[in-house]
Amino acid sequence: MIASAGLCFGIDTAKSADLGGDCCADLEERVAELEATTARKGNRKVSLTISGWVTQQVMGWDDSIESDAYVGTSLNDLGDRLHFDGSAKIDAEWSAGYSVRLDITGANGFVQDANNANGGSGPPGSLNSYWWLKSERLGRVSVGRQSQASDDTWVDLSGAGSIFAANLVIFDGQNFQLVPEGTGTRAKARWGDVATCYTVGVGIFADCGGDRTNSVRYDTPTWNGFVLSTSWGEDDFWDVALRHAGQFGSFKTATGISYQDNTSKRINTTTDSELFQVNFAFLHEPTGLFGSVHWGHETPEGAKETNQLYLKAGVRAGLNGLGKTVFYGEYGQDDDMFSGLTGGAVFSGVTDICDGFAGTGGNIDTACGVAASVDPTGSTFRRFGFGVVQEIDAASMAIWLKYKNYSADVDFTADGVKGKEDFEDLHIYALGAAVFF
Repeated sequence: MIASAGLCFGIDTAKSADLGGDCCADLEERVAELEATTARKGNRKVSLTISGWVTQQVMGWDDSIESDAYVGTSLNDLGDRLHFDGSAKIDAEWSAGYSVRLDITGANGFVQDANNANGGSGPPGSLNSYWWLKSERLGRVSVGRQSQASDDTWVDLSGAGSIFAANLVIFDGQNFQLVPEGTGTRAKARWGDVATCYTVGVGIFADCGGDRTNSVRYDTPTWNGFVLSTSWGEDDFWDVALRHAGQFGSFKTATGISYQDNTSKRINTTTDSELFQVNFAFLHEPTGLFGSVHWGHETPEGAKETNQLYLKAGVRAGLNGLGKTVFYGEYGQDDDMFSGLTGGAVFSGVTDICDGFAGTGGNIDTACGVAASVDPTGSTFRRFGFGVVQEIDAASMAIWLKYKNYSADVDFTADGVKGKEDFEDLHIYALGAAVFF
């Protein structure tokens, strides 16, 4: 999900992770800085660099019925990662190379729910696998499984550890079941079902452009801080994105804007759609104040248009000799992203709104028992959170403590009569860390 530049453990900039379906943050520059200490090998012509990160956390939760705590990681981009990268010089202008990214899958907050502490465990999965050909004058072409151009439109300058703790995607708790207010009963429908994009395979909570695709991608050389990217593939989609990283006095800035047209049938794509995204981030270097704002608008064919908003702000403070201490707050709102209640469910398997809330005794369940037709007409998902991240430069490590709160409601009609269902809040607490190698 995120081609960001950010401060990472004492270095000046770092691009955000390759967060597809991700969120989330491409930490390629952070990995590049660590390459001096990574294992290196290869044949006499093509190099091999091994790098990545391990991240785990203790996640507490409370869904109004029960509270508990699980140990696990996050899904793919913000979970445990192993990178294999290499390149070779062809001549003074041209070079070629490859990239392989593996997700070391374990129990993770994206799949865990109130009845499953080990959700997500499985064999390693392939995130990226592509080759590239680059000209210093003409740019780079890459072919294979990779982030599409509109992936990682979200940018964040708050640092790698802060990106792991809070970002555009919600990796923690999306698969927990909704509890209609006052019922004390968990529904079949999940939090992800009221905040699911139409565009991509697992576009959850505003990361509608976050996906890996089998595609051809082109990136221009950097010109005055600008990079233009476009990609095509997957029978069919195409997109285009423009990014800029700049320095204006004591401010660092990063901007991303993208457009995507998708007719490809992926995991939960229920209709063709168009997506527009824009993001702006800044960091005031003398004070450490930072902020980021993201807005997305999706236009699914034959369905209600959706909007996504995500805000994050805070300060990078030098309070001790270990590294920067990052304090942050976040807020997000996703409107009318109820595609999971109309057959676009990713994990819950919900087929329609009545199936999603059968047996709960809530407003929707009651309406389904008497009306011939019940349909969702709108939804609102809100989230806020805050936390602190301590960077430990000497160990290439970040430790975080965070809190997140989710709330939502769904509007519906039953035989033309309007109704509304509110849900109990979900509370998430987590203490975790990431180590980069």
